[in-house]
Amino acid sequence: MITMQKGVRKTLAMTLVFLMILPAILTPQVGSTEAQQPSLSIGNRWTYKVEYLDPDTGDVVANGTTTREIIGESNFTVDTTTYNCFVVMTNHTTEYQNIKSMIYLLKSDLRTVKEDMEYWLKTGEEFTLYLISNITYDPPLEELDFPLTEGKKWNVSLSKTETVTFPGEPPDTKTTHLARNYTVSETLDRVTVDAGTFDAFVVSYRTSDFIYEQYYSSIVGGSVMELKKRRSDEQLMMRMELIETNLIGPSAPIELWVWLAIGIGIVVIAVVAIYIFIRMRKPSVAGMPKMVFLAKFRYPLFFR
Repeated sequence: MITMQKGVRKTLAMTLVFLMILPAILTPQVGSTEAQQPSLSIGNRWTYKVEYLDPDTGDVVANGTTTREIIGESNFTVDTTTYNCFVVMTNHTTEYQNIKSMIYLLKSDLRTVKEDMEYWLKTGEEFTLYLISNITYDPPLEELDFPLTEGKKWNVSLSKTETVTFPGEPPDTKTTHLARNYTVSETLDRVTVDAGTFDAFVVSYRTSDFIYEQYYSSIVGGSVMELKKRRSDEQLMMRMELIETNLIGPSAPIELWVWLAIGIGIVVIAVVAIYIFIRMRKPSVAGMPKMVFLAKFRYPLFFR
């Protein structure tokens, strides 16, 4: 009995110690300095709030929302190459414009293959179709080079073919060369938005006029914030922040540890229950001598 009690106490002590250090074990998984490609699926959705600002005064001139949702899969062919893609539907709305688009992301590495967009402008009380834009990238555009690591850099060089159609006019197609240099920040940035607080990789690139920054988090499998700045003085022009997402992350590693913690909790409860049960069934000390005395007269010697 004494040995069993010592074993129970030892098991409880070891379990409690493990549960105390479990958060420290989980921390490297959450705040990892490497972001692997997220595991996405149909139905994943992200919702953002958007602000447009006057770069000279900092005043907000327009508000809106942006939603992104994976609605299906599709094969798309560019020249002779066929790509297996996720189809992402986006809807960007402010007081003055509405942009609806279908973006085709390569399932293997999430590069952008194609974008079909409709631009609607508000005239009076209604939105009126302004133009349609169809863009293809050859090779696909790599805006995120997984795995993301601190200080990582990569370049893209590709052909961008865009067909623009205004209502009542023939389409106008142009092919241009697109070159970008992407850079990941040297350290993670802690960002607080409506959806929560995240340690994010800041992925940025520059054009002749603007600076674009995407704050990427593995936990949501996408950006938690996006910024557009004027390049000449880096004054903010647009801010987009995550409101909510139905994507649960960061997938496997954390889920495994959560299940492990739940399992340990169940074991602890079971051990405590057994310990209490044994204690309740323990014979009274006062009755022990009488039981031993009776046993000596009731059983033959070879049974003792």
